[in-house]
Amino acid sequence: MPWPTLNLNVDPVALFNLLNSIGRVENGDGSISLPDGTLISADQTIVKRPDGILQHVDGRVEHPDGRIVWPDGTVEFPDGRLVWSDGTEQYPDGSVKYADGSVFDAQGNQINK
Repeated sequence: MPWPTLNLNVDPVALFNLLNSIGRVENGDGSISLPDGTLISADQTIVKRPDGILQHVDGRVEHPDGRIVWPDGTVEFPDGRLVWSDGTEQYPDGSVKYADGSVFDAQGNQINK
């Protein structure tokens, strides 16, 4: 007699949730700790990974060194410098250096020619 055929349909989202719920701990403040050391804020808007990186619900990623990377590729440094994905940089004093090498001061006057 042949073995009976067994067909299983697995919902991938349900499986993911099941696996993540194993070892999950709800803390007194409402935050959730996962087995790998990840901490999810009580309002579920911030995920702190074991390496110290904070991921925000709006797509921002904060690194332990103070850098913030925005979803559009813009990088904000702790010193106030901004670097856009096209290579344009804005310095804390308000001056801007474009990807083509041109530099303008905070008032919009070109510094180099």
